[in-house]
Amino acid sequence: MTNQDLLAAVGTARDRAKEILSQLEGVGHPQTNQSSSLYLALVSIQKRLKADAPNVPQVRAELEQLAAICDGKLTAVRPLLEEAVRKAG
Repeated sequence: MTNQDLLAAVGTARDRAKEILSQLEGVGHPQTNQSSSLYLALVSIQKRLKADAPNVPQVRAELEQLAAICDGKLTAVRPLLEEAVRKAG
């Protein structure tokens, strides 16, 4: 897999996290803060992947950690993160 494949997978997960965040904010759901943290973490990872020499093993570890905490309303993001982990090798 290339970094472009990984970047695309992270972007897909980020987009879905943003959709969920918007929904949760609209109703004042208790998972709004967790959803916001997930979204911001994915934005940060995406920026690092766009750098000249991203640390892919570190990104992979972070994606694994994020996938592990996706529960409740965020479970829809877990398979997208797991796909990104696979693409990270």
